[in-house]
Amino acid sequence: MTKKILFIVNPGSGIFNKTNIESGISEFANNYKFKWELSYTEKYGYQEKLKQMIQGYKPDIVVAVGGDGTVNQVATELVGTETELAIIPAGSANGLAYNLNIPTVIEEAMHLFLNADSKPIDAIRINEKSYCFHLSDIGLNARIVKRFEQEGSRGLPGYGKQMIKELFSKRTVFSFNLKTPELEKRFRAEMLIIANARSYGTGAIINPPGRPDDGKFEIIIIRPYPWWVLFRLLKMFFFGKLDSLKYIKVIETTRVTIKLDQPQDLQADGEIIKDARLLNFQIVPSAVKVRCN
Repeated sequence: MTKKILFIVNPGSGIFNKTNIESGISEFANNYKFKWELSYTEKYGYQEKLKQMIQGYKPDIVVAVGGDGTVNQVATELVGTETELAIIPAGSANGLAYNLNIPTVIEEAMHLFLNADSKPIDAIRINEKSYCFHLSDIGLNARIVKRFEQEGSRGLPGYGKQMIKELFSKRTVFSFNLKTPELEKRFRAEMLIIANARSYGTGAIINPPGRPDDGKFEIIIIRPYPWWVLFRLLKMFFFGKLDSLKYIKVIETTRVTIKLDQPQDLQADGEIIKDARLLNFQIVPSAVKVRCN
């Protein structure tokens, strides 16, 4: 049977050329003999439109062309369905694609998902309302992402610029209560990560044992540390040995409740959820089928 593919394209992601993406899809459709439709994301009210489009067109595969936020939009509508997800990384951050070894060259990503089988990956449900498929965090990275959005930055250079600004800003420590089926404890932290994968899209390895298909997630707590530890911390990020530092606590679980003393911004797959105070995270095993190696 001829496959039906729906492409969801974020025109604001990364370096984008509308003519090239449409002509490229058309060429692949002629070669691989599939039917296709394309939709461009919109800043407001697009989620409901996307849901109706998927229900109406009934595609075999939905392709997210953009960064982690676009992938999250699409994957959210595919949780618990037989419709497969494919990714063409085209964003400032492509964390899930990086962890699934999906190439960033558009033609290579197209070849991959058109020839690959699908495999299930987990999702993390947040407060019974939204999902995270890659990483969520509070603290340093969430503030960088917020700066990134507010200043309209683009790509890794833009992210790097905001990181430098944040590193030279006043450090912020927050306190919270954490409860999992295995543990109940109070913590102070500079950063808190809920990880369904191994690394950020930059290649920084925040969660060495992490896998998006193992039926669990990891909580990484970066406790307050002396200023001179920062450079060692950054080194360990990229060498995958972060969990060897005494300032790092890693907890493996399937669900957690976090009560913050003060509201904090939560970054979830590149999107900011403002002023979070009470957070429930729960794993949803094999939530979405993804075309990847």
